[in-house]
Amino acid sequence: MSAIIFAGPTIRKPDIIRLCDATILPPAAMGDIYRAARQRPRAIGIIDGDFEGAPSVWHKEILWAMAEGIEVFGASSMGALRAAELANFGMCGIGEIFAAYVAGRLEDDDEVAVEHGPAEMNYITLSEPLVNIRATIDRAIATSAAN
Repeated sequence: MSAIIFAGPTIRKPDIIRLCDATILPPAAMGDIYRAARQRPRAIGIIDGDFEGAPSVWHKEILWAMAEGIEVFGASSMGALRAAELANFGMCGIGEIFAAYVAGRLEDDDEVAVEHGPAEMNYITLSEPLVNIRATIDRAIATSAAN
């Protein structure tokens, strides 16, 4: 098995499949990284995870997966948050949101939290994360200033 990626509301399965060969699983919750690591993938990617509907991914299960020799990557939402928290231990973060957490420009979970519907509704997005709202406002200000 090459890679397992946990994703849901912030990126859709077909979009990931177009980019890479991976097994796509629902947003990660507590215990999911441990169970995925037991399958011995070469890498695990965390994009989306549960914040309220189930207990969130534990840092210890990510550390355990890395100790087992599995590369663990994080981006966008829960993945960027966990990657920033565990970068000093070898978790690889990807993207602007990860970089903002590492730099201290973002600090709280609610910056990336996305409320979403269940699997039966294809994890439909029910809220907008603060990082998206801030980016939209910054873009509007920059566009206004340029005009």
